[in-house]
Amino acid sequence: MKDKMLAAVLHAPGDLRYEEIEIPKIGPNDVLLKVKAAGNCGSDLQRIMVEGTHVFPCIPGHEFSGEIVEIGDKASSFKIGDKVTAYPLIPCMRCEWCLQGQYNLCEDYDYLGSRSHGAFAEYVKVSAVNLVRLPKEVDFEEGAMTDPACVALHGIKRAGGIGPGQSIVILGAGPIGMLACQWVKAMGAGKVIATDIIEDKLKIARELGVDVCINAKRQDVVEKVMEETKGKGADVVMETAGSVATQRQSFLIAGKRAKIIHIGRSYSDVLLPDKVFTRIFRKELEVYGAVNSNFSPLDNEWKTTVQFIASKVIKTKPLISHRIKLEDIAETFKKMYEGKMIYNKIIFSP
Repeated sequence: MKDKMLAAVLHAPGDLRYEEIEIPKIGPNDVLLKVKAAGNCGSDLQRIMVEGTHVFPCIPGHEFSGEIVEIGDKASSFKIGDKVTAYPLIPCMRCEWCLQGQYNLCEDYDYLGSRSHGAFAEYVKVSAVNLVRLPKEVDFEEGAMTDPACVALHGIKRAGGIGPGQSIVILGAGPIGMLACQWVKAMGAGKVIATDIIEDKLKIARELGVDVCINAKRQDVVEKVMEETKGKGADVVMETAGSVATQRQSFLIAGKRAKIIHIGRSYSDVLLPDKVFTRIFRKELEVYGAVNSNFSPLDNEWKTTVQFIASKVIKTKPLISHRIKLEDIAETFKKMYEGKMIYNKIIFSP
């Protein structure tokens, strides 16, 4: 096997270089994956172009799938050639949250693509315990989208799931929003409403079975939701866009004792006017935060998600807007940051 590989390496915020580096050396509990597909997370744009990673240089990318090409001495549960994806958070297994099986809340975690080298590369080193086998019905592109599908599922579960016939509003029809729409439909939701400012995304949402799509540039979201819910407001609201506007809307469109789930990060201060904030106590709202997903033996959302993707209950292919060679990644992120391309999920291939 060769010693060098090509990778997208972040040297500083905005300084992403496609260059040749050493292939990672694996330990006894690791495997080496040949990356077949790697997706862009919403957090990648801010991380690569503005905030930077926790260490430099660092290879970003944490939504991926690949094929095992090398196995450590103690990683005997896998074999060369296995098709897998991987949970990118590496829990410490010592803190109180890890010991409770809540790995996503680990207090001393490592993370592929921001604290350790990730998957915007030809090869990536992964601990064998973080691997999830992909069934034959799931291809590499679908496998690379397991992570956002798990994030959507985890957010819904944080609020106790969905009751049959409940009205649901998903604010933001990006990949996680569209995946959330599919999850709530599978759980028996009644009317599902999705909002966005890009009509092409809403078109895909309609094709995925969303009942009502609201273009926030053309319609008043609050008025339309109240009309669709006969003045009661939604039973469950899920904010996935990460904008101040949708974060405020989440409180204004919620019905009494509704559940509001916040996944999106706005990267700016969120100021709530009095008429928005008072909805929390006047309507006895329940507000939930949700971060990442879980992979513990007590609550393995990844195995569940892979099964639902394999059965085609959760469809990921319609969310892919671009398939781009890894060598063009720096130019692509620059276009994304400058607002010169409209995109949904981008799959990079080494």
